[in-house]
Amino acid sequence: MKQYIDDKQVAERYNVGRSTVWQWVKDGFLPNPVRFGQRCTRWDSDDLDAHDVKAKESV
Repeated sequence: MKQYIDDKQVAERYNVGRSTVWQWVKDGFLPNPVRFGQRCTRWDSDDLDAHDVKAKESV
């Protein structure tokens, strides 16, 4: 089963503030979240894991 996390959990994962998470999405640094409703957005943890691997490979 897929695990989805909210912006607060993403911020904790990367040790940044929630506004930084949204700025990173806007800048293309993080993948776009999945929208489950008008006010409910979540990130697929598998997408973030894949993003982390890709980011580490490019360093």
